[in-house]
Amino acid sequence: MLMEARLLDERREGEAAGIAKGEAKEKLATAKRMLTKGCYSLEVIAELTNLSLADVEKLKEEA
Repeated sequence: MLMEARLLDERREGEAAGIAKGEAKEKLATAKRMLTKGCYSLEVIAELTNLSLADVEKLKEEA
């Protein structure tokens, strides 16, 4: 029983990590699309995507 509970906890942690990774990836993709449009300031992109300004600036440099 203890082993089953532990496995269930590990599965939930894995699922949560996967969801967080997917959400982070989508935020970056959204910010990239906003940067290509060129009609949003870096501050607005950071605010709307919940990314840091430094992350948005880095994306802009990569583009």
